[in-house]
Amino acid sequence: MINFTKVHGNGNDFIVLENLEARYSSEELARFARLLCRRNFSIGSDGVLVIERALSTNTDFVMRIFNSDGSEGEMCGNGARALARYAFEKGLAGSPMCFTTLAGPIHATVEPPYAELDMGDIFYKPLEKEEALGNVLDSRGHEFVFMYLTVGVPHCVLFVEDYDAMSYDLKLDIGAEVGRDYTRFPKGCNVTFAHPFGENEIRAVTYERGVDDLTKSCGTGCVAAAIALAPFFPREKTELGGVVFRVHNPGGINEVRLGFAPGKASCHAWLKGQTALVAEGRVLDDAFSE
Repeated sequence: MINFTKVHGNGNDFIVLENLEARYSSEELARFARLLCRRNFSIGSDGVLVIERALSTNTDFVMRIFNSDGSEGEMCGNGARALARYAFEKGLAGSPMCFTTLAGPIHATVEPPYAELDMGDIFYKPLEKEEALGNVLDSRGHEFVFMYLTVGVPHCVLFVEDYDAMSYDLKLDIGAEVGRDYTRFPKGCNVTFAHPFGENEIRAVTYERGVDDLTKSCGTGCVAAAIALAPFFPREKTELGGVVFRVHNPGGINEVRLGFAPGKASCHAWLKGQTALVAEGRVLDDAFSE
């Protein structure tokens, strides 16, 4: 029998499994993800979050993320926020907390229903507006200004002028094509479609590798979109944490704070948004039927 908790961050949903006694191997966890994430046939989710014992006294626990295809990801922003909320509610960690991921240590604070992550320094090639406009790729007969950067996982942000004119299917097809362009992006990538509007407001949706679909929200995609579109908003770049963007995903709004340091090819990022624990139960044998 396997106990689980269903959680989500702005509609980016996950199954949480505790593996504090190292009962399950990586191979078993990957299999669980492939079978349990199937919508209509099992519990259904974008991925499986696994919480394991801390490797040192300096951290509270280890977070692992398995995508719905069974692959293990380095990091997931919404998943990390949701797992921080879970750990807080279950008494596994206080607030603030620190936990380990394959992308490095993550610091989080929880004030239910909100959870905020300190994403650390994001290193990238900073582009001024004129440079960004010259960075172009083609897909499915469409031309996009883009930026590639790593926010725990690799992201390609596509600048979209008419967000509503692009259908779900078109975004899905382009996301799959660009995300699997291993010539341009050797590790593959998540693909975020982003459009700036208003005062530091962004609309965005992400095609996530491993999920192979557009998700309701993507935390690392929100951070990537905010960094990529920052040159298109008038602002001061010098105040640490002084620039705040509201990133509108289909499932809700994530707040991204950025601190830019002059002359550095990096910025410090924080990610904040709502989380929810929605169900608890046990997995029955039929959930594993193939």
